[in-house]
Amino acid sequence: MKRKSTSYIYNDVEHEDEHEQQQDRLSSLPDVLLIYIFSFIDTKLALQSQILSKRWVNLWTLLPVLNFDYSLLQRFDHFIHKVLTYRNASIKLDAVNIKLTDYNTMATVFNYALVNRVPNLSIDTSDYLTKYRPIQCLNGTDSLRKLELKGMFEFGRFSVCSGLVKLRLERVKIVESDPFSCFPNLKELCLVNCKMGFDLSVLEVIGFELLRLTISSCFYHPVPYEKLVLMTPKLKVLEISGLIPMSFEACELPGLDTVHIDCCFSFVRAFDRIVQQPDEGEQKVNLIKMFWCLRNAKCIHLSPSTVKLLSLSHDKLDEEPCPFVNLKVLNLIPPPNKPVGELHSSVATYLLRGSRKAVVKTLPG
Repeated sequence: MKRKSTSYIYNDVEHEDEHEQQQDRLSSLPDVLLIYIFSFIDTKLALQSQILSKRWVNLWTLLPVLNFDYSLLQRFDHFIHKVLTYRNASIKLDAVNIKLTDYNTMATVFNYALVNRVPNLSIDTSDYLTKYRPIQCLNGTDSLRKLELKGMFEFGRFSVCSGLVKLRLERVKIVESDPFSCFPNLKELCLVNCKMGFDLSVLEVIGFELLRLTISSCFYHPVPYEKLVLMTPKLKVLEISGLIPMSFEACELPGLDTVHIDCCFSFVRAFDRIVQQPDEGEQKVNLIKMFWCLRNAKCIHLSPSTVKLLSLSHDKLDEEPCPFVNLKVLNLIPPPNKPVGELHSSVATYLLRGSRKAVVKTLPG
């Protein structure tokens, strides 16, 4: 028994030595690496690390990335003020990512990021705000390169932001018909579950440097936006999911390479009643009209619902000329966990008539 007890004691000492070695390895890391690690966690946790070592007392003030999450703090606005006031102003901020519930605090952080020329900014108010509130950049900037807004913002025209190359809007209300031309160097634009003001019937995407455009499940009233206009001559990738716009116009898209289309239609509730969205026939007409604007596409991905929509009117497709003249790959995305359905011959003929050498694939989207 005595020998067994000694063994246990020895194992405990060995475990403590191993733990101390692990602590020593962490303490031996250079400041630059510790700061890099802290940039991936919430700023509150980075600030709390100062109690672990005297050497870490001021490390949080050197962070180039600030991450704030209101759910981790009670006096969130006080904490934000403290961090912005006492951080080392000589350290350039690379990014600010904030999830919050208070509009005034959001405005403070947004303006601070613009004044301090932060290139990457992400703001998420989706968990709390129930009323659309405006967000504006009145003086413009050439430093902001990536902007992500999620929540109930009213998004209109900014002053010119010449440095912005990537913009993502989610659950945002667009209140101007031409909100993107103030970003002359924008290359990627993503709109997810956005809405348009009731007084707007057209959305114009004007971006002469735009390469990638994603529009997903946007503009339910519960009908689709009446008109989508693209002035994007360098566009290479277009992704559209949800309802097809009633009218689609685009300038010549000579470099268009890839198109993803996932059109869907269903019943939605609006003002305490069930409202039917545009029927299949109307959506099919909108879809075929849109195809003509995308005729230069080389690779087309169609969801099962999009193929089904075409199949419902297969008897009329024989009279429709195929718009695609440069098509190389037609990808018919299979339904999840289901075998690939047989493509109706008239649909296949319609899609491939202009490009006999195009390859047909069935790959997940």
